[in-house]
Amino acid sequence: MNKLEQKIKENWPSAVEGDLDHQEFGMIHYWCGEQCNRIVLRFSFEGQSESESEKMFFIDLKQDSWVLSHISTFQIYDSKLKLVKNQSFKEQDELEQKYRSIFELFLEVHKKKKLF
Repeated sequence: MNKLEQKIKENWPSAVEGDLDHQEFGMIHYWCGEQCNRIVLRFSFEGQSESESEKMFFIDLKQDSWVLSHISTFQIYDSKLKLVKNQSFKEQDELEQKYRSIFELFLEVHKKKKLF
């Protein structure tokens, strides 16, 4: 476990952790939280760039769909974890396209778990 993941565990104790087996990216480890039809998702996998593994994806759930509302980045300052909102729409669009299949797989699994 790297330093960032240790800080996440310390500062986000209510996060749910899990693993997904993705056909393109392999085994993905995730942390998530949910409140009022908004999911916050952070994930990492082997070969992912460090800067992308620091991203937090804020997903708004709609009736039968979802919208990526924004992306923030975890950063460590003076041994404290901070969340900085991404201001680049271009980067958000690129990451949404790149990771769309991960979001959809996660939401599919998440929806099945909530049915029981």
